[in-house]
Amino acid sequence: MDELEKVIRVNNLFQIYGPILSTTQQEMIKDYYEYNLSLAEIAENRNISRSAVDDALKKGVKKLEYYEAQLHFLERNEELMSLIDKLKEKDLDKESKEILKEMERRI
Repeated sequence: MDELEKVIRVNNLFQIYGPILSTTQQEMIKDYYEYNLSLAEIAENRNISRSAVDDALKKGVKKLEYYEAQLHFLERNEELMSLIDKLKEKDLDKESKEILKEMERRI
């Protein structure tokens, strides 16, 4: 997995499982993966060591991956989106198209 794929995956996992993490892990993951701050920038902003930031990020990402391995919510969402995309290619009536839009919003 290249770096961009990892950032996308972590952000997707964070959307689903982020609230389960500690507040510190949530903030650091946001800073690093959403706001693209470096470890040094995060460490400076929080008055902590770069290694403490690195450790918190690794533990946070590990927890996100653990929850996904147990619950598979991201995997299921991706499968549903794939099925929705296939249905969108079909010639559907107006009501069916509205149902698909609603399904997309809920995923």
